[in-house]
Amino acid sequence: MLVRDKITRTFIFLCIILISTHFCSAGEYNRLQEIRSNINTGIVLYNEGRKKEALPYLEEITDSGIVLPDVYYVLGEIYYEDNELQKAIDSWEISQSQSPKDVIRTKITKAKKELKVDEKLSNKISCNFVLKYDQDDAYSSELVLHSLVNAYNALAYDFGWYENSEFTVILYSSKDFSDILNVPSWAAAIYDGKIRIPFQYASMNIDELESIIRHELTHALIHHMAGNNVPAWLHEGIAQHKDGIDDTAAKEVLRKAVNSNTLIPFNQLKRGFVNFKEDSTKVKLAYAESLSFIEYLINNYGFYTIIDILKNFNNYTSLDELFISVYRINLNLLENGWIEQLKLEYS
Repeated sequence: MLVRDKITRTFIFLCIILISTHFCSAGEYNRLQEIRSNINTGIVLYNEGRKKEALPYLEEITDSGIVLPDVYYVLGEIYYEDNELQKAIDSWEISQSQSPKDVIRTKITKAKKELKVDEKLSNKISCNFVLKYDQDDAYSSELVLHSLVNAYNALAYDFGWYENSEFTVILYSSKDFSDILNVPSWAAAIYDGKIRIPFQYASMNIDELESIIRHELTHALIHHMAGNNVPAWLHEGIAQHKDGIDDTAAKEVLRKAVNSNTLIPFNQLKRGFVNFKEDSTKVKLAYAESLSFIEYLINNYGFYTIIDILKNFNNYTSLDELFISVYRINLNLLENGWIEQLKLEYS
């Protein structure tokens, strides 16, 4: 929403300048207004996770002669998710040339590395998936594709998701996974618009592989259902609930945190946990809290409320309003109720 507001202000400023200097006719002004309206529509659709619908609205700027860095940034995001890596790089470079930011420079560097690796990979397409893999790892690719299809069918049923979505899954060597993504050592796989799995995990025990795939595919479904602004604790809690991994260790982490009064407030868990880098204690607690809170909600209110949260995520101006609409109490009170239950369970 912030990006949309910045674009609106930029357009108004641009129109005032053009009118005041007599360079803008009534027709040109109306055309500017039309472009602004279309771009705002595109930004709203993108924030709702409807990137394919957003793209034609946003691409209008490429033929207009107008350079709005924020629009080119979003175009880069859409192209990147659609595996149009060169188009993504070109769009981000236009954005960076007008409004330099570290985050864009990092994305360009990452995309260029990925493009170099992507040229060596083979593709398999099946159902809702595009799987990219090294030809030498064809056996693992078959295992992954089979697990993806099975996991998707089960998860789509659970979430009531019947859209014709396409997901990109990339199998990397350990070196490429580390070089391209720059993720902490504890990350077994990652979803950042694409599901990325290092070979050593793709070749592992089938049960472990399927757990990782269910976890990352749940992230992908959440992204498609609710868009780009879902807080990390909600993402990770739901993904862990669906991955089926034993939670004994997570419960022990929670017990220690409850007894030492060191739980992390959820307002500090909005961003991705990779930001904790190598702080394994905080990472484990963040994951444990996220899973525990989601299961508290499911056990007390039912899984259908989680689906309601995701399907209505973009219909409210704040997370608190959304939770009140679904649970009839605000998020802070729900968090307090969960903490009280933990104290009864672990004290």
